[in-house]
Amino acid sequence: AVQGPNARAKVWSVLPQAKAATEGLKAFFAAEVEQYFIASTGYTGEDGYEIMLPAGEAEAVWNALKDAGVAPCGLGARDTLRLEAGMNLYGQDMDETVSPLDAGLAWTVVMKDARDFVGRAALAANGQQKQFLGLILLDKGVLRGHQKVVTAHGDGEITSGTFSPTLQQSIALARLPLGVAIGDEVEVDIRGKLLKARVTKPVFARNGKAVI
Repeated sequence: AVQGPNARAKVWSVLPQAKAATEGLKAFFAAEVEQYFIASTGYTGEDGYEIMLPAGEAEAVWNALKDAGVAPCGLGARDTLRLEAGMNLYGQDMDETVSPLDAGLAWTVVMKDARDFVGRAALAANGQQKQFLGLILLDKGVLRGHQKVVTAHGDGEITSGTFSPTLQQSIALARLPLGVAIGDEVEVDIRGKLLKARVTKPVFARNGKAVI
């Protein structure tokens, strides 16, 4: 994956034959160029491409991208970006026990027509139990997964948390009771201390800029 505001130009500098086929790609679309499959996807909230290519060419393309000025990025940096962008991580923010309605993914479920699908009956019977929202810590500290969130409507739980380089504040994604509203002040239990936090939309930054 090559992500960031200059990602497209960097990829084209290394794979110039790909520019014509990928320049106009919309998000979630892809093009095949020779032996390369190039998709306008990623999990960072940034512009860029994901490139699939023969294993024997991976090292050469990696080194060419480095020489073009693309900096290697570790999993921690990627995870910070996806959290800032409000993107669910499977196994962290959701798993097979979490309804899409409780994971902020209701937009993926169509209940208006009669079409049946696996899980429809359960979704119809249970409805939405929790809501997926963001938190910004108002006190000093760092928000982390599994910390308890105390609200006027009952307790919730942080699913992912970190320090946001873009906002210069500690942020989190959390599953909270239905009565909680954006703008509410809640408390987070951090090692036995209740620290204040503000409820926000579950997206903090896109394309390197704050959106809250």
